[in-house]
Amino acid sequence: MRRRTFLKVTAGVPAILRSAPARRPNILLCISDDQSYPHASAYGAKFPRTPGFDRVAAEGVLFTQAFVASPSCCPSRSSILSGQDFYRLREASMNHTVWPGAVPIYTDLLAAAGYHVGFTGKGWGPGNWKAGGRKFNPAGPDYNKVRLQPPGRYLSAVDYAANFEAFLEARPRGAPFCFWAGFSEPHRQFDEGIGERHGIRLEGISVPAFLPETTEVRRDLADYAFEIEWFDRHLERMLRTLEKRGELENTLIIVTSDNGMAFPRAKATLYDAGSRVPLALRWGARIRGGRKAEGLVSLIDLAPAILEAAGVRVPETMTGRSLLAMLEGRQRFRNEAVFGLERHLPGSRPNGAGYPCRALRTAQYLYIRNLTPEASPCGDHPGPVWPEDDPVGGYGDTDGSPSKTFLWRNRERFARLFQLAFERRPAEELYAVQRDPFQLENLAGKAEYEPIRRELAARLDSYLRATRDPRAVGRADELDAVMRRFPRLPGAE
Repeated sequence: MRRRTFLKVTAGVPAILRSAPARRPNILLCISDDQSYPHASAYGAKFPRTPGFDRVAAEGVLFTQAFVASPSCCPSRSSILSGQDFYRLREASMNHTVWPGAVPIYTDLLAAAGYHVGFTGKGWGPGNWKAGGRKFNPAGPDYNKVRLQPPGRYLSAVDYAANFEAFLEARPRGAPFCFWAGFSEPHRQFDEGIGERHGIRLEGISVPAFLPETTEVRRDLADYAFEIEWFDRHLERMLRTLEKRGELENTLIIVTSDNGMAFPRAKATLYDAGSRVPLALRWGARIRGGRKAEGLVSLIDLAPAILEAAGVRVPETMTGRSLLAMLEGRQRFRNEAVFGLERHLPGSRPNGAGYPCRALRTAQYLYIRNLTPEASPCGDHPGPVWPEDDPVGGYGDTDGSPSKTFLWRNRERFARLFQLAFERRPAEELYAVQRDPFQLENLAGKAEYEPIRRELAARLDSYLRATRDPRAVGRADELDAVMRRFPRLPGAE
């Protein structure tokens, strides 16, 4: 009954089958919440330990240059579902708004083509998908009934792996499946000290150069690492379930994250710590395993790949390219990845204003354009902040955390890091990423880098115009109007 209802919802979606494979593959997308590259042991990171992710990478393809469309939950997830650049998605281009309605997404297209579709955990959001006329989350009907007792108070009680099994039990005989496993980890808050209590040693923690090298920050990173390991345990269980059912080799498995880690100068920024994420893909004998893909990709490339694998025509609205075509040499890897942000949290600035910015990333450089450099990139101070008891107050676009609080309290001792995290940014930024992996030295304005700045700026302009970014084609008021319609967090006074 649930599946028939879902198909009714998606009636009229132009899911035209190409020459479909004799046996259509299953699709399993596993997406963590706020995990930066390179925080998986397959990348050589000393923390966390991720045997599930490592297995997918070893038996498939490990991507080293994967970027989100936007380093914020809702626009990133919207872009994954739609295969489009985030700024094309109206209300779905920012958090805590509504689903915009008639946007073709791969889950609807697969449901209309006969796939059994569902999700567990966190699907599309945070936002109101019912306001767009949907009966189900864009990720599909939910499977969240099976619960467990997690080892920490801020870990989700959803038993993701068991709900995956419940989804498989509900599948109509002979139907391929498409499942979205949306983990809440490692999203804030963390249970302070949970990492050390479970054997993560502080001396093994690598502190990124944009954070203070202190015990307080190491503990926070250890807690973050444990939450990634919790996600990975469920991934291992899901892989074993597929093996036991004989479905592993015919399942396209994609493991990634929606944006970077919730630390200062990471999540909700266009630097690598906010916008570069882990990505591994496995598809049995169809994709030769044991490979590392160094070319640039965007998570908007996932939807076209999923539809191609299923034999479903890719809508013309999708601006992404198929990862399968790249891996099989039918299409070149990207020379650049373009991403950006409009607003992370409503209420961080007066009248719902955001911090619109765009970036172009190549293998050598990161070019950022901040469209309102006069504004605070992290929100005004004081202002709304999460969690409510964060003693910092304000800078709401940076999630509350022990690291944020420590940096605020020690802002004179770590003046340079505080400035990089919270203070105003210039209209243009340019970083040589290979020698400056944490993007600490802005090269924009230096004469010797002016030709590179001009070239990257022109390439960014060309892409934004070609993909009809409202801010590049004289329609910025469309995005500003969304901000004015949703000026504060739901329930905020």
